[in-house]
Order: sequence, then C-alpha cells, then structure tokens
Amino acid sequence: MGSGRPSPSVRRPTHAGSWYEDDPEILREELQQILGAEYADGATEDAGLCAVIAPHAGLRFSGSVAAGVYARVDVASVECIFLLGPSHHEPLEGCALPGEEVLAYRTPLGDLPLDLAVLAELRKTHEFIHLPMHVDEAEHSLELQLPFLAELFLNSPKRRHLPPATIVPILVGQVNARSEALYGQLLAPFLQRKGTLFVVSSDFCHWGAQFGYTRVGSPSLAKTYRDGPHPDNARIEGLDREGMDYIQRQDAAAFRAYLRREGNTICGRHPILVLLEMLAARESRAEMSVNFVKYAQSSAMPGMPPPRTASVSYACAVCRPMLVGGG
Repeated sequence: MGSGRPSPSVRRPTHAGSWYEDDPEILREELQQILGAEYADGATEDAGLCAVIAPHAGLRFSGSVAAGVYARVDVASVECIFLLGPSHHEPLEGCALPGEEVLAYRTPLGDLPLDLAVLAELRKTHEFIHLPMHVDEAEHSLELQLPFLAELFLNSPKRRHLPPATIVPILVGQVNARSEALYGQLLAPFLQRKGTLFVVSSDFCHWGAQFGYTRVGSPSLAKTYRDGPHPDNARIEGLDREGMDYIQRQDAAAFRAYLRREGNTICGRHPILVLLEMLAARESRAEMSVNFVKYAQSSAMPGMPPPRTASVSYACAVCRPMLVGGG
C-alpha cells in the first residue's frame, strides 16, 4: 500500500503561448529587450530592494512596465521570492498556498523551485488554505511574474555559482481589513529576512464600457498622460495617482477609504494592502520608502481602442529602506 502522500508535481505554465511566448528563445529575446531598455535608461540593481509591485497583463501589454522594477532587482543577493497575487476566478476565503506535493513552477525558461521549508512554516500557522492545482493553473496573476524571475534567476551569469533561488507563491482571496492585517503580521518577519524579495502582483484601473466602470479622477494629477492621447487617459491616471499616493505614503486606512469612495477596479488591492500591513507590522523601526517607477495604460498603446471602450492601467513600484543622512 502507498503512503497516502500525493505524488510530486509541478505547476504547468498554462498561459505560455497566449499571454506570453512559449518558445524559450523568443521569450528570452523579448525579456532581454525590455530589461535592456531599462538598463539603458539608467536602472541599476538595488541590493536594498525588499518588495516590488508589478503588473500581470500579457507581456506585450505590461511587460515594459514590469521591467521597470525587475531591472532593479539585485540578482546575486536574493535567495527567496514571495509572490502575492489576487485570485481572479475563485472566491478564496483567505490566502492560499500550493499543496505539499508541488515542488516547482515550470516556465519555458526552466523550473523555479518552491521553498518547501518556508511553505511548511506558513502552513503551521493554520491561517493559510490549500490552493488546488486546477485553481492555481487557471490563475494568471502569479504566473505572469515567472518569466521575469526565470530570466533573472535561472539564466543570469550572476547566479551561476549560487544555490537556486526559491519561490513562495501565495494567492490572496477576497480578504477583509482584519485578515489583511493578520497576514501582514504573519509575513512581516520574512520581509526582514536577508535575501528575501516580495513581489506583489497587481494591475490598476480597469476602465471603460468593457469593465462597466467610468469614474474619473483629476487630470491635474496626471504625469504620463497629461497631454493625451485621449482626454480620458489623464482622467484615469488622476484616479490611479490618488491611490498610488496612498500606497507610497503606506497609509492602508486611507487606501481602503479611497477604494470604498471611488471603487477603483485595482485587481491586486488585497495583496497591496497585505504589503502595507506588513510594512506597518515590522519590528524594525527603520523607515521604508515605497516609490512608483513607471505607469502606462493599454488604451494609449498603438492600435488599441480608446479608453471609453476599454483601458487597463499598469504601474510598478519599489520598496526599500530609506537612506539616512545621505545626499
């Protein structure tokens, strides 16, 4: 008779070939191109980076925005990567972890191993639910971060003589403020562990007739689209920029109040709030900064319909300890 334990398994890259290339050579070329553009624009690796916010649309839509933070990851210093993303399809009650049988997440560029020790530590809290494989494989919010991580941590020469970096996937359900605070307290000690990076996966406003949402903000807050291409681009950006400001101020209560007031359709609002609660729950008194690096909207891309039809916003941010006394 068997031991009763499930057979080891690997999560498949179910969105490869549609949301991003499944051909390894083409995918690497695309990733190197968009990361290279950031390096050419002055992005440098930052060993102090402890968390990032990155979008999760198809690579051709939001990849250049996500590259804005991935180009700043210090590949040699990171040992463990936590992934927090929203559940788009399954109404999860809490935060979910892959089953004990899942050993790795596959990408066209290779397999990213799970951190089995950290996952076991989290399961012992009894605050995390089980993530069924079919739910995991249907979800894209975590998977769309994996091509970048595979390129950086499986293919970079800087990782050649280092142990493999591991990942800790966490799918965040429709949690309330109390649960966000609880998960923030549970995860805060990991944020302070040397060699740990948190990746929070979120797109921003989903706007237009396709999404049934057309509330606008102040165009005076716009930076990227102050001059178009459509007047609505600046109004959408103004709406997003208000929420982004609360995130940069690390004000979870104000961000929640903004979401209630404006109803902004930020799909990763719960993972972002878990991050804000983590920052508030840290034992270290060192000041942290959260800064948005890039912002874009799908409706401003060539050949895309105007915002009134559909527009999705993409933003990326970096979180790190603040420099003290430096110029």
